[in-house]
Amino acid sequence: MNNGDKRPLLSLRNITKIYPGGVVANKDVSLDIYPGEVLALLGENGAGKTTLVSIAAGLIKPTEGQILVRGEPVVFNSPRDAMRKGIALVPQNPMLIDNFTVLENLVLVSRLAGKRHGIRLVRRQLEELEKKYGLSINPSAYVWSLSFGERQKVEILKALLIDASIVLLDEPTTHLSPIEVDKLLSLTKQLANEGRGVVFITHRLSEALRVAERIAVMRRGRLVAIVSRKDARVDQLLSYMFGEERIKRLTEIVKRRRSLPRGVRKDIVLRVNDLWVRGPHGEFSVRGASLELRSAEVLGVAGIAGNGQREFFEALIGIRKPSRGMISICGVEVTSQGSSARGRLGVGIIPEDRLGWALVPGKSLVFNTVLGLYSSPKAPIRFSIVDWRAARKIARDIIRSLEVKAPGPDTNAESLSGGNMQRFIVGRELYKAPCLLLAMNPTSGLDVEAAEKIRDLLLKEAARGAGILLISEDLDELVEVSDRIVVMSKGRMVYEAHRPFNIDKIAEAMTVS
Repeated sequence: MNNGDKRPLLSLRNITKIYPGGVVANKDVSLDIYPGEVLALLGENGAGKTTLVSIAAGLIKPTEGQILVRGEPVVFNSPRDAMRKGIALVPQNPMLIDNFTVLENLVLVSRLAGKRHGIRLVRRQLEELEKKYGLSINPSAYVWSLSFGERQKVEILKALLIDASIVLLDEPTTHLSPIEVDKLLSLTKQLANEGRGVVFITHRLSEALRVAERIAVMRRGRLVAIVSRKDARVDQLLSYMFGEERIKRLTEIVKRRRSLPRGVRKDIVLRVNDLWVRGPHGEFSVRGASLELRSAEVLGVAGIAGNGQREFFEALIGIRKPSRGMISICGVEVTSQGSSARGRLGVGIIPEDRLGWALVPGKSLVFNTVLGLYSSPKAPIRFSIVDWRAARKIARDIIRSLEVKAPGPDTNAESLSGGNMQRFIVGRELYKAPCLLLAMNPTSGLDVEAAEKIRDLLLKEAARGAGILLISEDLDELVEVSDRIVVMSKGRMVYEAHRPFNIDKIAEAMTVS
């Protein structure tokens, strides 16, 4: 497609966004969106894609830079301003009012966009949109009763109802079934054919190559390349996404990886067979996942966020019930049992949410020690009575051995820094001497020193003989500590790699599958 003789519908000029604390989400990004085209915005987690379209949609104000709509400079103070300029964002997680019906949500967005449409007119327009685009939905249904795919359909209908000329689709296929994905990609092309400009955010190369005329690639907040679909190559796009230097560095890590003496990998401590787990809106987030983990082994689970890893982890630790399949820990089936059953079997759990999940805010480290060890055979509890003296000693020992910067065991959990919270959580779970340790993004948000300390502890625990399942969005981390890596995409285990790892193949499985 030649855009040389066309004026952009939307232009972003030198956009920079720096959050409080100095985090740079976007750095000097310039991009044009033309009528009649689909532009794929490609990049891994944290590349800055969502921040960029949120700025274009008026959700976030840029630190620097300029937005132009049809060549005219604009300033958006709210999403309402963007909608009135014909810009609609279809977010990755639908932003609808649960206690409103579909029709009420559509009336609301119509009025926010400056259109004084009543319920009757919106209902009639909805019927016309359903016929034209095949987006059938019950207008009287309450949003809370809808599946994730239906909610996303409502978000798309919102964009069509206000007749948006610029449609921003943020990871729109994350929670959809293959049939729904096909329909959405066809709809995306239809919208462009009508003269709209469509931005399609994705981390999947296959979707970008299938739907877009141009592909823009972001990495670490910067726009690193724009290529036409006809000139795009998978290896080239992977290099843009991850960076040649990073791929080389990961390969070197594989070669020189620290080697700790390990116990014999004999016993299977975790077996998962054909596991299906529904997500928060009723859709299947995990689809037939199977794996085995042995003692003294670190098994890494790689994948872009939103591919079912969280739901998989929640099923493994017993807080989300699988629809079908089997989970066995140390030879005991626990599929339908809760988290207490895991604790009694000697399972350690390191979740990604520190406060509110792993630690209770407003409570002391002693209290959090007792709570975390409650179902463990090593809990300081006898005949349902807490031995607070023993609990205080355990908390004090964790603080000392893990070098947690805290005044003492009576310190409230939320007063600790993120790194010190995580050290305490890891120390508490290791105190159990678990046969199986389940960890999800254990170093997320930590500084280099704190993250390295956590990785050292995980490796030492594997050397002791524990089986460790490490779910992480940090590919560097997985490469450094894992003996095997499985890639999770769209809820399925699509690739398994053994050391020495082929980084290119892992990256391709994460983004192409």
